[in-house]
Amino acid sequence: MKITVNDTLLDLHNGARVRDAIAGFYKHEGRKVPERLPVAEDRYGNIVAPDGALTDGNALFILSGRKKRTRLIRLLVVILAAGLLFACSSTRHAATSPDMKKQGSTTVAAPAGTVAPDDRQAVIFSVNDMHAAIDNFPKLAWIVDSLRSVYPNLLLIAAGDNQTGNPVNDQFPEKGFPVIDLMNAVGFNLSAVGNHEFDTGPEGFGNLISKADFSFICANVSGGGRHPLKIDPYKIITLPNGLKVAFLGLLQLGQNGIPDSHPDNVRDFVFRSPCETALEYLWLKDSSDVFIALTHIGFEEDVKLAETMPPGIDLIIGGHSHTRVDREQVHNGILITQADSKLKFGTLIRLKVDAAGRVTRSMQLIDIRNSKKEKPEIRSMVDRYNDNPVLNQAIATATDDFSSYEELGYLMADGQRAAAGADIALMNPGGVRIDRLPKGPVTIKNVYQLDPFGNELVVTKLTGSEIFSLLRAAWSADRKSPLFTSGITTETRVNDHGEPEEITVHTDDGKPLDLNHVYSVAMNSYMTQVYRYEHADPGQSLFLTTAQALIGYLKQEGNIKSYRGEKRVRVTR
Repeated sequence: MKITVNDTLLDLHNGARVRDAIAGFYKHEGRKVPERLPVAEDRYGNIVAPDGALTDGNALFILSGRKKRTRLIRLLVVILAAGLLFACSSTRHAATSPDMKKQGSTTVAAPAGTVAPDDRQAVIFSVNDMHAAIDNFPKLAWIVDSLRSVYPNLLLIAAGDNQTGNPVNDQFPEKGFPVIDLMNAVGFNLSAVGNHEFDTGPEGFGNLISKADFSFICANVSGGGRHPLKIDPYKIITLPNGLKVAFLGLLQLGQNGIPDSHPDNVRDFVFRSPCETALEYLWLKDSSDVFIALTHIGFEEDVKLAETMPPGIDLIIGGHSHTRVDREQVHNGILITQADSKLKFGTLIRLKVDAAGRVTRSMQLIDIRNSKKEKPEIRSMVDRYNDNPVLNQAIATATDDFSSYEELGYLMADGQRAAAGADIALMNPGGVRIDRLPKGPVTIKNVYQLDPFGNELVVTKLTGSEIFSLLRAAWSADRKSPLFTSGITTETRVNDHGEPEEITVHTDDGKPLDLNHVYSVAMNSYMTQVYRYEHADPGQSLFLTTAQALIGYLKQEGNIKSYRGEKRVRVTR
């Protein structure tokens, strides 16, 4: 995919994230990627999280120091000129008064005196991309309860990607259930379908839907083969005051025409363009007082949706790009919101409908992460899940001791190669974080100690010549160390300065690597973006982490062979 960073066009692998774009930019500039990544903003001045998803054509800006302050000043001037700041926002805000109620480090205006007698109000608290961040649920619950004491008919909405990102949830025996259980307890009313909802597979997702006390909606997915899912395209909620609020669900599609999930998880489904699908549901405006698109397509795609839609949609509640929208973003008359990720923030949205049917809207970003208060009952639930022994359960047995980074690096490469079905897998030495693993049971916790970074598995089509280019680039990038391999063996002859003079590569059958043959090569997303080597194919993410790949491999193998004395890489002088 093509992504612009600081006006530099980069060619990234499909499924790349913000952190990959930042690393790619530093690589393009010939600079070392900083250990602590800088803050990035999108083209609309919103902060985007490092793990935020990207879509072809997105633009990012990495700014710091004086440049960032200058950009902020320019942005404020633009906002003021457009009449979007303070009293000139798309809806009139109530002034601060004794009625203001504290929520963490932010304030939420009480409703007294803010709604005219003939007006009716819908109030929504929305989150997105929770990614199984269960430790923030007690804070979310306290804030939601506080809001419900002010707004009894508050709607609690999720914009997708409730799942994936926490082994306590992801490796639970009933995969993904802890998040659903907590969402039920907090009282969610509705959720969009995100790409990571499919990570449990059709049968697993169907099971989670059946356990949810709330509905999932998505209009641009159908099918499911033997496992059709109970997903409605839309939902109309009628509030006690008579207001009908329509929600239309829309899901992102990657360049391959499917959501950013492993292809095996979505094989039996049919997906259509979210923008084209939205046009078919404009009739919902005539069946409701307020029409909301609940999307999981990314903020910049939400802007495109807003700009291409005829009048009808009042509000877009979005997800996928992990964008922190902390001020009103109105495009083509449609308010667009998103609240970062992992329950760090939520968005309080007020919609008022007057007697003539006119809708006015306001939004306020609420800090969840820094809340000082929690709901004890939800904390107890989270503590029970965190204390679950599943992470300490054995998933395989090591038949021998692992006694070096090299041996464990080979194991990781074997797991990635098997998960990707690739000809070759390569593992960077810096990605192997422990150098000892005793003979006996191997647990999920062991895997996350070995591979804690959350990098995704990427498959790239490379010629033999391009593989040689990669090996040379990796040597200097990895402090003059060879990559750990699966599917090939390498011998690197170095000079007196430790620089490679000759690299010899053989495949597992003992044949020299064919310079013109195209091989499928699996590696982690960090390597894909940081190494500066010749390659025509940017690669394709498989949308599972390398740790997940290794867990699956170990479960399948059962007994892990001995790697004692194995030498796939050699360095000579």
